Amino acid sequence: MEIFPMELDLCSHEYIFLLLMGKTFRPEQRLVVSCSRTDEGDETERVALLEGDLDWERVTELTRVHGVSALVYGKVNEHEARVPDDVLERLRTQARHVAQRNLRMLGEVATLSAAFAEAGIRAIPYRGPVVAQLAYDNVGLRTFGDLDFLVPHEELPAARACLLERGYEPRYILPSTMELTPTQEWAYIRFARDYPFTHGSEPFEVELHWRVISQHFPTAIDLEMVWDRRETLTVAGTEVPVLSAEDRLLMLCVHGTRHEWERLQWICDVTEFLARYEVDWDALERRAGEHHCRRMVYLGLAVSRELHGTTLPAAVEEAIDADPVIADLTEHVCRNLFDHTGGWSTDLRRYQSRTLERKRDKAKLWLSWACKPDRGDIETVAFPKPLVPLYVVVRWLRFASAAVRRVRRDRRSTDERVEVT
Repeated sequence: MEIFPMELDLCSHEYIFLLLMGKTFRPEQRLVVSCSRTDEGDETERVALLEGDLDWERVTELTRVHGVSALVYGKVNEHEARVPDDVLERLRTQARHVAQRNLRMLGEVATLSAAFAEAGIRAIPYRGPVVAQLAYDNVGLRTFGDLDFLVPHEELPAARACLLERGYEPRYILPSTMELTPTQEWAYIRFARDYPFTHGSEPFEVELHWRVISQHFPTAIDLEMVWDRRETLTVAGTEVPVLSAEDRLLMLCVHGTRHEWERLQWICDVTEFLARYEVDWDALERRAGEHHCRRMVYLGLAVSRELHGTTLPAAVEEAIDADPVIADLTEHVCRNLFDHTGGWSTDLRRYQSRTLERKRDKAKLWLSWACKPDRGDIETVAFPKPLVPLYVVVRWLRFASAAVRRVRRDRRSTDERVEVT
């Protein structure tokens, strides 16, 4: 059966990407992409793929890794006669588990939001179940692993105390870390961007964020910039503050771009959000420019357009096509979507550098990555405050140690392949 319907405009983005999918994606991957939308999509292609010779183990694994089990189940369930019974049951079980867990987590968002508000803490839940409810209108359709709250820098101690009172405990990077010294706590807030907490009776984490992305990036979006534009969402009778539509879309694009769009669900978030909301494109472009993340936003929109055929305003299309780097970045994302082999950290930095427009921002990214400590560096050793600058030495030593381990691992892998042959 013909995979690509002949009625497609040969110059359309849909046709161009179907050719790209046929060249870049295996049938199992194409099926997962085709099923990762709540709209009808291309039913002809989906039926053709389902009638082909599929590796169903690979399909179910991809849905799990990319967080789209419920979306894929919803589509393949419409063609259950073409899907093995055990596969359908596995997808059904995954989707049911996601829905039950997500409802519990959404309830915790309401509970914690009320607790923060009572304590006078400005906190906005801005990913996870909030995205699922707002973008998909169904909290069960998106997988997520933790609850993220954006909190002002100066209110972090109060927010931390609030979580401790509710039975949460800090989760540290290193297994050996039991408690931070006051200087390490100070360094955490000074150099890192989030503080994760766990609860013995809850199967998820709560993360307090005072920056949307790390200091390595010039995009210093914080709660002070978005609080006055906030909206509300009613969850279990509780008014929960949420980001405005434009801020939400901006942050979805910035977050996905930073992580190389390595999970299909992040692309789905943008696609589903655009399908449900009227966006003030002038406001979005203005805010992206103010935060120096215009290319990061346009890349997210371009990837959604290429993968899911998202329709964008003509002015946005022109801006995307006028950027000489976005087309190559979009191809990079699509090429690596199902093939992340765990390259060197410098590979990711090179990609991230290309998502920035100004040379000084690129330089800041590299310099900050090389010199500013992260949570693992800070936990490695407890310096007194006057010696905090020495964390840069700790960072370089950890870089060197990781590089040595990587070289040894690659060498072992090479040796094993030689022995097999």
